[in-house]
Amino acid sequence: MNYIITGTTYNGKYVNTPEAGTRVLTCDELAQSELRFRETDKVYVPSETSLSTVMQRMDNPGCVEGINKLKDKYLCREALSSLYPDFYFAKCKLEDISQADIQKKIVIKPLKGFFGTGVRFADSATNLEVLKAEIRQEVEENSRFFPESILTKDLYILEEFIEGEEYAVDMFYDELGKAVITNIYHHPVPENPDYAHLMYYSNKQLFDKYLETFIRFFDEFGATLCLRNFPIHAEFKLCGTKFIPIEFNPMRFGGFGLADLTFNSYGYQPIAAYFNNQTPDWEAIWNSRQAFSYAFILAYNGKGIDLNTQKPDHEKFRNHLQKHAELLDYVKLDYRKNPVFAIAYIRSDNYNQMLKLLSTEFADYFPR
Repeated sequence: MNYIITGTTYNGKYVNTPEAGTRVLTCDELAQSELRFRETDKVYVPSETSLSTVMQRMDNPGCVEGINKLKDKYLCREALSSLYPDFYFAKCKLEDISQADIQKKIVIKPLKGFFGTGVRFADSATNLEVLKAEIRQEVEENSRFFPESILTKDLYILEEFIEGEEYAVDMFYDELGKAVITNIYHHPVPENPDYAHLMYYSNKQLFDKYLETFIRFFDEFGATLCLRNFPIHAEFKLCGTKFIPIEFNPMRFGGFGLADLTFNSYGYQPIAAYFNNQTPDWEAIWNSRQAFSYAFILAYNGKGIDLNTQKPDHEKFRNHLQKHAELLDYVKLDYRKNPVFAIAYIRSDNYNQMLKLLSTEFADYFPR
């Protein structure tokens, strides 16, 4: 049986119209049921907020072990150590961060995290007491969106900083443990760092350059963890000519509707591909789309706005998007319950014009 267990953050459109043979339940419905997931079941968890409840019902030891190793950043680094033997990482309590002996630039992350919350960079010149206070405040503020099961408050991982451009991959391990790529994204840096996830985009050039590289990586990584019927959203930095993973999100593809970019762009549904054990025919997909870049735009609640007195102007924002690209779909979100007010899916045959959206200031779309 195929299952989708939804959570409290945006789950994407596919959950509203799944194919026959797929059962959709909310996290609360699962908690109130007697349902348990067998090794023959396939489970997809589009929102991090339902993952811990799913794990409590999982009668598949290999799947549970895989989730634990990928969600806990320290355990994940241990699993990767055979592939990256020289990579530095350590575990630390928040209260002890100010005592850390930092010799070179590092990144500090919650041991379990989401949406970039509490992530900071530090080097030998950083005031760690100030940094610790900033992390504590941000994590406390975002804990109203994300529970302790997906955003740890007290335990952190310290990793060496990786220079390079950021990329992301949606993929799954099929019934035989073979890696299947469902999308490759570039994650460019926005002008305002507070809007870290503003854009992810995909195009034929990315696939031509990196598809085989990512297939080889995931085949090697999957052999280490022995994963089957297991979707993942992974993020990497390209350091020189080598991809180094920075995060894995198990049992789903890109969250907050990022996975829907695949359907809006290429006309096939990646969640259905996972359930049906289907490998995309990328040569056929790109045959009629090679002139375009396709992007996911996450519209943040503007920095410094008052959510009690201001609300987003969706029409103004849509007009802004359409000055730079063709709008494929637009989803309004409840800005009072999410750190974002909308998701947009766009395409453009003018790559440079599309990238101008990285300078968007979202406070401009919350009139006073």
